[in-house]
Amino acid sequence: MNFSFERLSEADLPFLLEVRGSCRGFLHDDRKFTLVESQSWFRNHRPEFYLLKLDGQAIGYFRTSNRSPADRSIYVGADLHAAFRGRGLAVPAYAAFFELIREQHGIAIARLEVLSHNTVAIGLYRKLGFEEVERKRAVVVRDGQPVDSIVMQLALS
Repeated sequence: MNFSFERLSEADLPFLLEVRGSCRGFLHDDRKFTLVESQSWFRNHRPEFYLLKLDGQAIGYFRTSNRSPADRSIYVGADLHAAFRGRGLAVPAYAAFFELIREQHGIAIARLEVLSHNTVAIGLYRKLGFEEVERKRAVVVRDGQPVDSIVMQLALS
């Protein structure tokens, strides 16, 4: 599979909002944002997000945060456009992204947080080799029920 990554630009925000909107219930922050709000966020924070492309077509994005030079770690996450979910793309996309952050940024440890009700993502992360290292109890409420946040990590070889 021919994956490529580009730093997210302001012009990519409508696509990001479309993808994010379709999976909001599985995000820690499930608020809906307008394009204007997103543009302000983008200009003020300059997030380290990457547009994920397959054969030149945007199919999702990777987000990174909490980079720690001390242990060469970074938090990662990805969201795929609904049209590309369930097609076996996540595992090879993550593998390609891990190669990028390891080679270009010297990252040795990938970390993430996933909500405990997102069993599909948890299964994916376990398949990738992530292990649970912490559980934060009842960090959000979904459908009237408290939901835990699971911290997972993976040593990148």
